[in-house]
Amino acid sequence: MASKNVQTVLDIYENFNKRDLDGAAAAVTDDVVFVSHALDQTDKSRAEFRKSMQDWITGFSDVKVSEPRATDAGDTVIVQLVGKGTNDGPMGPFQKPTGRSITIPFVELYKFDSAGRIVSGEQYFDMLAMLVQLGHAERPATK
Repeated sequence: MASKNVQTVLDIYENFNKRDLDGAAAAVTDDVVFVSHALDQTDKSRAEFRKSMQDWITGFSDVKVSEPRATDAGDTVIVQLVGKGTNDGPMGPFQKPTGRSITIPFVELYKFDSAGRIVSGEQYFDMLAMLVQLGHAERPATK
C-alpha cells in the first residue's frame, strides 16, 4: 500500500495523463517552488507549475507519464518515471514540430509539509538525449 504522500504524487501523474491539470496542480501549495534542472526553469506558484505541465502537452499532445516508481522518504517522495510523446507542437525555442517521438527517463523529488501538501520539488532528465531523439542535436562521438 502506497503512503499518502506517494499516492499524492502518483495522482499528479494520473491526472496529467488524463489532462486534468487543475487536479494535478491541486496537490501543490499556492507558493510551491518546483525546479526543472534540465530546463533551467523554476516555477514559483501553483499556476506556474500547471503552466509547465501545459507546456509539455503543447509540445507533445500525446505525452504520457509511465512506469512511475516511487520511494517514500518521509516528507520527501522520490520518483523515477518515463516520459513518452511525439513532438507535434512548439516546444521552448523550437517552434517547428519535428514529428519525432521521445522516450526519456526522469527523476523527480517532491517535498511535503506536515499537512501533506507539496511545497517544493525538483526534476531531472537528460536534455541532450531528448534533443538527439528530436533531431535537434547529435550524440557526441565516443571512442
